[in-house]
Amino acid sequence: LFLYLSPLHVTLSPGSASPRFIRCTSYSFPSEGGAAQRCHLPLGAIITPLAQPGAGERPLVQVSRSEEGACVLCCGGCAAQMCPSFTWQDCGQRFHCPFCGHVTEVPWQCYQPTARGRTRRVDAEQRAELSHGSYEILETQGQQRECPALLLAVDVSSQAVRGGQLTHICQQLRSFLDSLQRDSGSDQSQLRVGVVTYHSSLHLYNLNPALSRPHMLVITQTEELELPVWEGLLVPLRDCRTAIDKVLQQIPSLFSEAEDSPASQELPVHYGLHILKVAGCPGKVLFFHTAPPSDGSLNCSSGSSGFFSSSKEKSLFQPPEHCVALAQECVAQGCSFHLFLFSQQAVGGAWPGHTPYLTGGGVYSYGCLQGQVDSEQFHSDLRRCVDTETGYRVEMQVSVSKGLRVSGCFGAFTPGPDPAHIRLATIDWHTALAVQFTHHSPLDEERGVVIQVALSYTSSLGERRTRVHSLSLRCSRHLVDTFRNCQAETLLTFYCKRVYCAVLTRPLQDLRDELLTELTAMLTCYRQHCSTTALTHGQVREGGKCSET
Repeated sequence: LFLYLSPLHVTLSPGSASPRFIRCTSYSFPSEGGAAQRCHLPLGAIITPLAQPGAGERPLVQVSRSEEGACVLCCGGCAAQMCPSFTWQDCGQRFHCPFCGHVTEVPWQCYQPTARGRTRRVDAEQRAELSHGSYEILETQGQQRECPALLLAVDVSSQAVRGGQLTHICQQLRSFLDSLQRDSGSDQSQLRVGVVTYHSSLHLYNLNPALSRPHMLVITQTEELELPVWEGLLVPLRDCRTAIDKVLQQIPSLFSEAEDSPASQELPVHYGLHILKVAGCPGKVLFFHTAPPSDGSLNCSSGSSGFFSSSKEKSLFQPPEHCVALAQECVAQGCSFHLFLFSQQAVGGAWPGHTPYLTGGGVYSYGCLQGQVDSEQFHSDLRRCVDTETGYRVEMQVSVSKGLRVSGCFGAFTPGPDPAHIRLATIDWHTALAVQFTHHSPLDEERGVVIQVALSYTSSLGERRTRVHSLSLRCSRHLVDTFRNCQAETLLTFYCKRVYCAVLTRPLQDLRDELLTELTAMLTCYRQHCSTTALTHGQVREGGKCSET
């Protein structure tokens, strides 16, 4: 679900994270839970941890925990990362955490005094973690890197051969990999790449550069996930470019007389994940499927008349149990699936979208690949899928000031028991999550509200990094301040993400009625606290004018 917000200006203040990373529904939270309930305005934030900086903005400052005398410290109580909102006590010997209230002792190696009469250290301007709202920590500097891999799974069924999609896909992949290796200064030339083909059986290709030519291994007994050999299945692109080109060139002729048997949609998914597990690395699995899906419980070609008013309404959105279990395995491995679908037959049901979306991947559909428009779109989607800067094996921790708690998180992921701790298979700069906050005690208006997002991930270079975003907000006991600092576009995005996740378990009509009731109550409270003139029934004040609701 992509909702684009209005363009942003360049952020000049380094003490808080840019709105590119964190946007709140309101920049002034009610100080008491009762006031928050009366206003019916959800207190939340839209988080895009890997958002790209805009033109004129500086990239994030990187720091390392291994540097001598480094000040990258964590709270001893809640493990929140250091940020400018931490206050220092006893001349810099201790610091106070705004999220849990714990006071942590500073090791002597990291000690620096505070300025006279102030709660900031004298080296605050020289340390990104003490003065910047966003920065990045290198966790594994000097250690062995865990480089991700790219696995290409191609459907070689009779439908792909007769329709000409197989030949066109192989030509596009050859051209794409060639351009990927030629890119000057590209880190993707060190990417480990593998190729598999499938229909009713699975075909693996040994791309070991020590071999005179690539070897093909055929697996017909696919019930059990066993690999006769795994060395050579994933090889650095710079070492196997010639071997991959030969394989892609010969695939159309090797399967020109393929039997008219259905292509198994489960093979590339389960074996792709298994190959990455055996290799011990995260990665992306791109599978190019031509045969129409056969295991969907619904088919759009049968018509949707009466469907949305029937009891089967929720089945369109709910992922099957095996998809959820597979997504959880992918989260642990750091594996994402990207489906390129070339079937012209209308499909529906649980497959094929849930597994890609729950793992940070996507679904790309093409009606007629022989046309120039679809060919250019296919090449563009392929390039974007591989070149996009991606984080693997992601863990995100959301912290908020004492008095608030994270009550919900909404997005394309498998939820866990703690909404403040989210685990994802992969993440990129397109990924945005919605987080909701709830009061459990009154807030201190002098301290305000602090929100922090700590994203720990493995980069495309194999480095383990932690990206930290912190944002300071005001809080007030006057609801007029909450509405005055409300962001309409962020609120719209928040509602869309929350309702989209609720659709999985609740009927659409119930969600419509609930949303309408909540918005009506919010507008009523807005009129009571923000209107300066008397309004008749059915009117809402907007932009200084009265309009009918």
